[in-house]
This record gives sequence, C-alpha cells and structure tokens, in this order.
Amino acid sequence: MEEVTLQRVSDKVFELTEQFHRHVFNQPEILDDIPDKAVLVFLDPDDPEFNRASIERARALSHPEAGPLVYIEMQQHVRVVQQIEWEPRIVTSPLAA
Repeated sequence: MEEVTLQRVSDKVFELTEQFHRHVFNQPEILDDIPDKAVLVFLDPDDPEFNRASIERARALSHPEAGPLVYIEMQQHVRVVQQIEWEPRIVTSPLAA
C-alpha cells in the first residue's frame, strides 16, 4: 500500500470531491441529507490509512463556525461498457448486386 503523505491525502480528497460533484449533478437529492455548513469528510472503504488521515485532517481544519462533520463513503464501481467498432474493408462487388 502507498505511504500516506499529505500530498496523497490531498490528491485523493480532490479526486473523491470531483466524483462526489459528478454524482450530485446527476442525483441532487443526496444534498437533502447534508446539513448546512457541513464539513464533508470523504472516505474510501478500501483504504483505512487514507480514512484515518482524512478524518484527522478534517478535524484539524474544522473551525467553530463550521457545521458538523459528515462522512461520505465513496465506493468505487467499475462498469464494463461494450464498445462497438466498425472496420471498413474494400470488397470486389456488393453482395446484393
């Protein structure tokens, strides 16, 4: 497993934030469950070291005016999409002729 550094945590938080925004764009009703001024703490269920660092960072950066910490677990799903490719080829005469 990759070492937990501030740069790695920051990069992963950025990536998870971007993915969360994409999800919100498609399903905005998820925002109904998040209180105003909440501090979102992104978690990866497959990376407990990142989770500890993410929680510590959120607690350290939180301030009195901020809302509650809300933990967002980002579960990665892989979709396999069939892609159809057309390949042209030159034939000597059309089949229907």
